[in-house]
Amino acid sequence: SAGTDLLAPSIIAENLIALVGQSTVSERASIEEAISRLVKQDSIPSDVFMKLWSIASKSSGDVRASAFLVLSMGASADPTIIDSASRLRLLTDAGLGDEVEDRRDWNTVRSAAYALQQIPRAEV
Repeated sequence: SAGTDLLAPSIIAENLIALVGQSTVSERASIEEAISRLVKQDSIPSDVFMKLWSIASKSSGDVRASAFLVLSMGASADPTIIDSASRLRLLTDAGLGDEVEDRRDWNTVRSAAYALQQIPRAEV
């Protein structure tokens, strides 16, 4: 294609999850920079982030952890990707809840905590 046709949001989301899931820590820094720039340019459709939330809510383990990481990478450029009550609830329940503790799924805990760090602090 001439670069004007977009893949379906589900395919983009799955590709990003796979990319992040297979990357090293140093590679993730570059991936985060690329995702951040693409978000700032509005080059990643919002439907991709909606699909990532859906995947994160229905998955577990490495898939959920990678989805949370991609969401946090996008949120570093646009905090509204995470900043809503239902999304915060999902992050805390699915990322920091009893299930991840019982499974000792520390990658998901780390990913959820990183996502929570992308939320701007309220000024008091």
